[in-house]
Amino acid sequence: MYRLVLIFFVMVSSLSAQTVDSLFYGNSKKIHKNPFGWGYIAGTNGYTDIGKYQRFDVLDPITVVGTKIWMALTKIVDATDSITVVFKKASTGNQNFDSLSGGPGETIASIQTVITNFDTSGKPTMFMLPKSFNVDGGPFSPESIFVGIEWASTANDTFALFSDDTAQGEKADRAWEQLTGVSYKYQRFNEPGDFSWAVANLGNIDLWIALLYKHGLSSVRDERTAIPQQFVLEQNYPNPFNPSTNIRFSISKGSAVTLIVYDMLGKEVATLVNEYLEPGTYTSSFSARSLSSGLYFYQLRTGNVVQTKKMSLLK
Repeated sequence: MYRLVLIFFVMVSSLSAQTVDSLFYGNSKKIHKNPFGWGYIAGTNGYTDIGKYQRFDVLDPITVVGTKIWMALTKIVDATDSITVVFKKASTGNQNFDSLSGGPGETIASIQTVITNFDTSGKPTMFMLPKSFNVDGGPFSPESIFVGIEWASTANDTFALFSDDTAQGEKADRAWEQLTGVSYKYQRFNEPGDFSWAVANLGNIDLWIALLYKHGLSSVRDERTAIPQQFVLEQNYPNPFNPSTNIRFSISKGSAVTLIVYDMLGKEVATLVNEYLEPGTYTSSFSARSLSSGLYFYQLRTGNVVQTKKMSLLK
């Protein structure tokens, strides 16, 4: 009994936000000029490219929360141009006459900005999504997503992303681009063909773009039909569970809410909710595919009110 009391004390006394990790393939930072004319490989150039993307191969379940982008240089002409930061699924169809499938596909989320919002001092610019999204991952067959920037074909500003030095891309074909003036839309930087940076031995690189994420899948669903009269944290269902379960809770007034999962030692393993919520009843899903069997605790906190319950993971 003493051990349980001690663990509970640690949990309620060490509330903190879950760490945001990053997936990043960069090595040596460099600006690559277009060897065939005006502009830059990872930016605007004489070929009127309108998009640059970095692929990320996800092994474990994660919640994507944003990105970091290293912009090397910008030159503004007239009014500053708009830029869209995009998060895309991988396509299941061929991208052009000699690309394999797996290039940029359907857009999952996007952030509108302008080119002058990018830092060009060598530091990254961070973009956080207003609403995160889940990626299941796959330990044997990774789930791929793309993060990149897009701009209109009429844009006349000059800009370039940092990318790796030559031949630092592990021959993984993670850097892609969107084209105009051709019958196909996307191609790899390392495309074996006349319209490719591989011709200049510059296709085997990664772009300096990082994927920001939290471990595990998490979501919160609003089930509000009537304003609850009290603060309630319900028992998760199913329980015991493997590997996913749902946690339902109600709040009677709008406030900043956190829902955090801890292990038996009081170590935080997942932050399921960390945001302002309106009064209502919500359900948050929790996936523990990367965790070991055992007893876990989930704690809901809003204002001065805290409730904690335990759940059992059986694999």
